[in-house]
Amino acid sequence: MKKPAPDQHDFPFWTDEKFRIADTDLNGHINNNAIGQLYEAGRGEIISSVLGPPAKREIGAALARVTIDYLAEAHYPGMARIGSRISRLGTSSITISQAIFVEGRCLGMADSVIVFLDKATRKSTPMPEHVREGFTRLG
Repeated sequence: MKKPAPDQHDFPFWTDEKFRIADTDLNGHINNNAIGQLYEAGRGEIISSVLGPPAKREIGAALARVTIDYLAEAHYPGMARIGSRISRLGTSSITISQAIFVEGRCLGMADSVIVFLDKATRKSTPMPEHVREGFTRLG
């Protein structure tokens, strides 16, 4: 069963990105690779809002899974608003649910699983309590 398109009010965290001419495909659409990069920009910002910049993080983070549902097309020029929220909080992972909006219209949605890593061993590690609290506020 297909999930309904989310509403902008479903997201507490926002990232704004400008479409580039290089984001278009032969049909003049914003291509699927560019859409994936928009979700990546949103993931990077929501993670950094809790963990800080990558060089200063006490734990590492790695993308384990991403699924994208495409609902509508977009064209250059334009701006995308990427809404993000933490939809699942595990012991050593989070799921980030996202949607891209252009002029209030939902173009698609994505779910991404991020696993936290011990920086020395590169194995999964439980989130410290203050990290868990930071992500809880973004649910």
